[in-house]
Amino acid sequence: KCNTPRETTIFFTGNPKKVRCTCKCQADEYKRLQDEERAREKQIQIENLKVNSLISKRYINASFESCDLSNETFKKAWQRCKKYCEVADDVLENGYGIYIFGSSGTGKTHLMACMCNELLLNMKQCLFTNFLEISKAIKATFNNKSETEERLIERISNIDYLFIDDLGTERLNNNGDTWLQEKVYDVINKRYNAKKPTVFTSNYTLNELITERGMMQKTVDRVLEMSNVLLKIEGKSYRSNRNNDLPF
Repeated sequence: KCNTPRETTIFFTGNPKKVRCTCKCQADEYKRLQDEERAREKQIQIENLKVNSLISKRYINASFESCDLSNETFKKAWQRCKKYCEVADDVLENGYGIYIFGSSGTGKTHLMACMCNELLLNMKQCLFTNFLEISKAIKATFNNKSETEERLIERISNIDYLFIDDLGTERLNNNGDTWLQEKVYDVINKRYNAKKPTVFTSNYTLNELITERGMMQKTVDRVLEMSNVLLKIEGKSYRSNRNNDLPF
């Protein structure tokens, strides 16, 4: 087909000998099959990473390309977050983090999911969760012989990219039960010491986490130190929009 040789001459103990070789179209076909196999393996790895990331079904297909950029403050945050993913290796090496805050329904979680999915597509190890889910997972270890609280917290603390959604929605109590306070600080402090990238979203400013949500000062101080960029998203809630293109 390609008019290139399928045999060549080699010299064996000084004597010429003709042997079969791969012609161009055979080599191209072999490369195509190898590329397809690598693509399949990569897709399997990405799907496994997505499962392990715990990102919910609602946000599994969130992408930067599908975002509505009509809100100027959202657009500016979108630009910074997209660039963050483009320099992911530098982010990981230096432990850069972002704190995204603003009113409920302005797209903070969606934007963070876009970041997580973008990193997953580039084979990065991510975890997308919140402290309510983390506290449930910790409590589930109490009667679990195969898993311990320490190992769970270590895994969360050592994941390459951690996305903590809705920081401040936890019921934190400074007068009595401080268990969750301590676990929140433990995870954040371990990631701070390990210089691991962490992205937060919240409906509250950092100061409001203390004054309105009862979070310990030292925890908020760590969040501030870990967040190299603070991004505020303002505007009306997207949740007020209704889908009129329904089958009923």
